[in-house]
Amino acid sequence: MKTNHVIMEKSKSGQYSAYLPELPGCIATGKTIQETKNSIVSAVEFHLEGMAEDGDEIPEFFAGEYKLTFELDIQTLFEWFSGLMTKKAVSKLTGMNQSLVSQYANGEKVPGPKQRRRIEQALHKFGEDLCSVSL
Repeated sequence: MKTNHVIMEKSKSGQYSAYLPELPGCIATGKTIQETKNSIVSAVEFHLEGMAEDGDEIPEFFAGEYKLTFELDIQTLFEWFSGLMTKKAVSKLTGMNQSLVSQYANGEKVPGPKQRRRIEQALHKFGEDLCSVSL
């Protein structure tokens, strides 16, 4: 199964947009993150169906089964999981200063690639730990 990355961004107007670099012309927008996520999933299906009907070659990334992963900025991440994920928790998971995490979450600062990767790895590790729990 191939993984395709969806880039999700928030505009200055407060709307969200999503697109896939591997599938030019396929975009979606929404008022909320979840609405935009749902819209891009539908848009990809619709786009691929249209390509097939027109006899266009389906990009290799979308041949057979595929899954979508969502790439977003730190501020959007905190908005998406507000109420579930706190700045203090991310600070604890990453070992980063809580004030710095707050600045990232509020859009006051933008983390560099190394810091983004650190946050991503900590969240993935937390997710793996959660998946290993049985109740």
